[in-house]
Amino acid sequence: MGDVRLIKSYVWHGDKCYFVSTIDRDSSSEQGGRFSETMVWEFDWNKNERGKHIAFSDGGLESHIGRHLKLCQRIFDSGTFEETEE
Repeated sequence: MGDVRLIKSYVWHGDKCYFVSTIDRDSSSEQGGRFSETMVWEFDWNKNERGKHIAFSDGGLESHIGRHLKLCQRIFDSGTFEETEE
């Protein structure tokens, strides 16, 4: 079926900007199926350029944008990507 963009966001934490993109894609695992993949890159707003290296990657249920939105909130609030236990 190919990749399907679900949502993309630009999130600021302090003076750093991040590009967050979530797509649905085919799984490469033996079980197959589809899942959502979210990736984060640093983003140069002035040059309108995405960084060359992925800063963070995460996967989840197909068509699951809730993880994307929570990740955006975490980046905005703390500048971190990983969930932390509190």
